[in-house]
Amino acid sequence: MEIIINSVERDEKVVVGERDNHISINDAVYEIIDQSGALENSGVIVLNNVPVFYEAREKFEQRFLNRPKMIEAVDGFISIRVMRPLEGDTYTIMTQWDSESSFRSWQESKAYQHAHKNRGTKQGIDQQKNVLKRKTNYHVYQVGS
Repeated sequence: MEIIINSVERDEKVVVGERDNHISINDAVYEIIDQSGALENSGVIVLNNVPVFYEAREKFEQRFLNRPKMIEAVDGFISIRVMRPLEGDTYTIMTQWDSESSFRSWQESKAYQHAHKNRGTKQGIDQQKNVLKRKTNYHVYQVGS
């Protein structure tokens, strides 16, 4: 499947392709290490970019492979892909929602709070030494040409 997504924040068009166990985002290629739901040619896609030190890749991946999977039950959720970069250091977590308001509601939900309960604490991956290489960031995209 290939879909076109357009940034809601800036003038940027991105091509997302999914084949077998891989996702391409423009020219970058990722291996899918965790997924749920099917990509659709509608709604919004959020790309959460997480730069990880090479030595911490396994630790980072285990966090997602052992996630509570509460996002799947949230209203408006369509799909998630946790993706390992084939080149570079930045993992991407791609979620798809039926609307931007559903994504924003997820950010305000108890499920989100639970999924991120260790953020900012010594148990949080964001506070552990030599895991995150740089600050994470996310961008919201509208699906469609």
